Amino acid sequence: MSKSILIIGAERGLGLGLTAEFFERGWHVTGTARPGIDTRELVAVGSGNPARLSTATIDVTDRDGIDLLLAELGERRFDVIYFNAGIFGPLHQSVTEATDAEFAEIMLTNTFGPMRLAHRLLERLASDGTYAFMSSHRGSTAINLEGGLELYRASKAALNMLARGLWATNRARGTNGLTVLSIHPGWVRTAMGTLDGTVEPEMELQPSVHGVAAVVERHLGSGENLYRDWQDAPLQW
Repeated sequence: MSKSILIIGAERGLGLGLTAEFFERGWHVTGTARPGIDTRELVAVGSGNPARLSTATIDVTDRDGIDLLLAELGERRFDVIYFNAGIFGPLHQSVTEATDAEFAEIMLTNTFGPMRLAHRLLERLASDGTYAFMSSHRGSTAINLEGGLELYRASKAALNMLARGLWATNRARGTNGLTVLSIHPGWVRTAMGTLDGTVEPEMELQPSVHGVAAVVERHLGSGENLYRDWQDAPLQW
C-alpha cells in the first residue's frame, strides 16, 4: 500500500517540487495552498493519476483556518506531514531595523503558525508517523560564525527548538513512535531562495527535492529527532 504525505505549503517553489517528487515516488500526496491561491500547477502534478493527489486549504498564520482544514481532511491519516510554508522576511534582515509587524510576521509564519498547526495535526498522523519541518542551516546556533540574516535565523532556530520540544514531549509521555525531522533543503533557486548578493551558490530545485524526499524516506518511522541537510549530512544545533 502506498505511503501518504500531507505537504503544508505546496502551491509553489519547494512545496510544489516536493509534491511532484513524492508523487513520482508513488506516494499519495495531499498538498495545501493558502486561500485564494491558484492551484492549477499543484493539481497538474497529479494529472497522470488524479486518485493519488488531492488539495486542501490553509494559511498557517490563521488560527481559525485549522478547524476548516481538519474538516477538509476528513478522517484521512498520513505517514508523513511536511511543514514547508515559510517566508524570508524583510530584505534588511536586521533586528535594529525591523518593525514590530515585520518581526511578528516572520515568527508567526515560520515558527509559531507551523508549530501550532503541528500540535493540532498529531491526531491525523499515523501511530509511527513522521513530522518534517523545512528548516535551514541558518537556524544552527553552533555554525553561525558570520552573523547576518538575523530575523530569518531566529525564526528557524526557534522552529528547531519547538520541533525538538514536540518530539521530546511525546517521548516523555511514552509516545515513542513520533519521528521529527528538521531539514535544510539547500539554497535553492526559487522566488524565495533567490536573493541579490547571497554568498551561497544557488542550486536547481530538482536535486534539492530529490535529496529531501530521500532523507524523509530513509528516516521514516525511526522515532528519532534529527537535524539534517538535503544530502542527509547531520547539522549542529
